[in-house]
Amino acid sequence: MFIAVCDDNIADRKQTERLLGRQSDRFMKEFGDRLYIDSFGNAEAFMYKPEMYHGLFIDMTSSNENGVEIARMLVEKGITSPIIMCCSSLDYRTLIPAAGIVADNIHYLDKPIKVADLTDIINFIKSSIKTDVPRIELRDNDETLYVSGDDIICVKEVGRNVRIWLTDGRIHEQLGTAYNFYSQCVKFPQICPVNNSGLVNVNYVKNKSPFHVTMNNGCSFIISFEYRKTINETKAILEAIDTSSH
Repeated sequence: MFIAVCDDNIADRKQTERLLGRQSDRFMKEFGDRLYIDSFGNAEAFMYKPEMYHGLFIDMTSSNENGVEIARMLVEKGITSPIIMCCSSLDYRTLIPAAGIVADNIHYLDKPIKVADLTDIINFIKSSIKTDVPRIELRDNDETLYVSGDDIICVKEVGRNVRIWLTDGRIHEQLGTAYNFYSQCVKFPQICPVNNSGLVNVNYVKNKSPFHVTMNNGCSFIISFEYRKTINETKAILEAIDTSSH
C-alpha cells in the first residue's frame, strides 16, 4: 500500500515517517503486505503524481500553498484516495469547510499523532482500496484531472482537440481525437460513440431519437447510421452488469 506524507515541518515529517514505519511492520504481520512511504517537504514534488497513493497525509503550514490549498488541488484533480489532514497549528476541520472544499474522502487526524488513531486510519485506507473505481487521466497545459466514467457526460472532437464535459460543470479540452479518447474509455461501459467525432455517457441521455441525442447538460449529437444501435446496446450491457452484481 502506497502512502504519501507532505509536511513542511521536518521534525513532524520525520515523526510521521517513524510512526508509519511501525505501522508497516504491523501491516505486514496482519495482512502480509507493507506500507511504501514517500515523504515530501514541498507541494510541487508532492503534486507530481498523487494518484499513485492509497492515502495522503498533509500538514503544510509555512509555505505559500498551505494544507488547505493542497487539499483543494487534490479534490479538483479528482483524487479519491483518503486525504488525511493532520491538524496542528492549522485547524483543518474548520478551515477546509470554510474554504468551500467538500469531499467525502477528506479525513482529519490530530497532532501529535496517537498510535491508535493512526492504526484506525491505516486500516480505513486499506478498506477503501476495495471500493476504488477505474479512472483515466485528463491532461492539458494547465492541469491534470483524474476522472471516472460517471464523471464524463459527453465528448466532442473539435478541430485537433477533444472537448470533455464533466458532471461538476467543468469543460476540459485536450489534444487528441474522439477515436483515441474512446480507446482510453474501454474500462467505462457507460461511454459509447454516436458518430465518428462524438461520445456520450448513456446514463446522462435526456432525449433520444433514431438520428439525434440530447444530453442532460444540453449538448446534442447527430447519431450516424452505423451507430444507431450503440446506445441501446450499451444500456443492455450496463443492465446485465447491474444484474450480475446483485
